[in-house]
Amino acid sequence: MTWKTYTAVSGATVLAGWLASAPPSNTPAPAATSRRSPAATAPNAGNDIEEQAARLQARMRQEPVYREPARNPFRFAEREVPRPAPSAAQPGTLEPTALEPAAPALPPPPPVKLSGIAEDRSGDRLERTAILSSQAGVLLVREGDAVLGQYRVARIDANAVELTDTLGGPPVRLTIRP
Repeated sequence: MTWKTYTAVSGATVLAGWLASAPPSNTPAPAATSRRSPAATAPNAGNDIEEQAARLQARMRQEPVYREPARNPFRFAEREVPRPAPSAAQPGTLEPTALEPAAPALPPPPPVKLSGIAEDRSGDRLERTAILSSQAGVLLVREGDAVLGQYRVARIDANAVELTDTLGGPPVRLTIRP
């Protein structure tokens, strides 16, 4: 192909593309026949448009009322300290209140978690071993074994271990968490 034929083919392609993409002519489309007459629908359409425009303008004129927010998520609320009312006998003085003995504080739970329970059948007897995780590492204990010096394994169930406090504290029950 020579440069002359290349130019002629390219020019013809550009011309064909330009003519194909030309905007359509402004010839009116044939009017569709309808049962209503054009005079009957024109006033209703105009009124309907005017009503819709008035409704939208009225809606735009309404401004939202600003309200102070009920809370500020960036500040803590100040706590109100309840003050006891002064006694009627002597204004300005407080009544002495009887001090109730405070309930004894519970000791903190042992720093161990129940990781699992292993079962071993030997004949008719079922022996369970509890697998405990602590800061010292993994502990494998059976009923009666000492745990961390302060606790003793009282009972091992299918999904829980009961530890008794050798210092007299309440028993602790550890369960397997899924």
